[in-house]
Amino acid sequence: MFEKRPKLFKNRDVLSPLFVPDTLQDRKEEVGAISQYLGYILDGATPPHLLIVGPPGSGKTVTTKYVINELEKHTSDAVIEYIVADGTAYQVATSIARAPRRGLGFLNIVEKIRERASEGKMIIVMDEIDKTLSRDGDKLLYHLSREPNVCIVGLSNKLTVMDMIGDSGVISSFKPRRISFAPYSAPQLEEILNYRVEMAFNDGVLEDDVVPLCAALAAQRNGDARYALDLLSFAADIAIRQLKGVVSESDVRMATDEVEVEFIRRSIEQLRDNQKILLYAVMTSQGGTPTEIYRKYNKMAEEQFGGNALTQRRLSQLLRELELYGLVEIEVVGRGRGRGVNWHVVPSSSIDPDLMLEAIRRSL
Repeated sequence: MFEKRPKLFKNRDVLSPLFVPDTLQDRKEEVGAISQYLGYILDGATPPHLLIVGPPGSGKTVTTKYVINELEKHTSDAVIEYIVADGTAYQVATSIARAPRRGLGFLNIVEKIRERASEGKMIIVMDEIDKTLSRDGDKLLYHLSREPNVCIVGLSNKLTVMDMIGDSGVISSFKPRRISFAPYSAPQLEEILNYRVEMAFNDGVLEDDVVPLCAALAAQRNGDARYALDLLSFAADIAIRQLKGVVSESDVRMATDEVEVEFIRRSIEQLRDNQKILLYAVMTSQGGTPTEIYRKYNKMAEEQFGGNALTQRRLSQLLRELELYGLVEIEVVGRGRGRGVNWHVVPSSSIDPDLMLEAIRRSL
């Protein structure tokens, strides 16, 4: 059984989105900005709070982890904690404090964080910070942002994540420096894949057109590097399944269906409920005009999901976020000279609409 498997992989883990390479490709400017701010800790100062935003798969997490890894080589005094902030304020606080999740009150947990910070300057990286802010994360930020020895580094796919903070006390104390990540281009994705291919695969097991094709297809998915890595690993899995010694373009083409389902599921899961409802309204709208989508969203939110109505301005912000994630396309059509423009919102032409609708229904 196992003896017949083709030996394509040298180290398959290298293709995981969680893998942090020794060298980063195409994020020199962002590395420079993050390292400049966090580097102040080497001078004995508390770095300013940071907010790192960009679409999924744009390299926010891997770049931040890379800088953190490099920083830890130069200091043993700093306390650096990385967490995925996908729980309540209490749950996130216990992860930062490394405390048990039972038996202690919230303020007791906050005090334990203070104790950790008293050992030296502390950097707390809160990946997916929007998830805790969508619950009660405000109250944790309220305390952490007032600690003189604590630097908060928040990562989010949401460009408007600061709008999720409703506590004026938090807004007054949490004033992060903002660093934005743009989607990767096809050449950048190809460079990322080529770097990892050398570590992931044995020599000569990929046909020449495999990496360029994976990069081109991922560029159509809003430059998502995770999609490119998934596509390459799924294609190799298909080749192994068919007992082939080489990964070909046809394997990549076959892999797109499997990766498509996973990509859509992951894309929908990372949306907030109001974004999911809005995307559903776009998917089921006939004309795609803002007015029609606005009416449909508010009706669904109020009658079916018990949510609040949106203002026109907030609707526009959310639609722009969905466009950034590559889930919708906004078409602007001129009405003639001096008569302004009309704009229409339609589902992304590169994503299967049936798969999208099914993923939304399952997620809501």
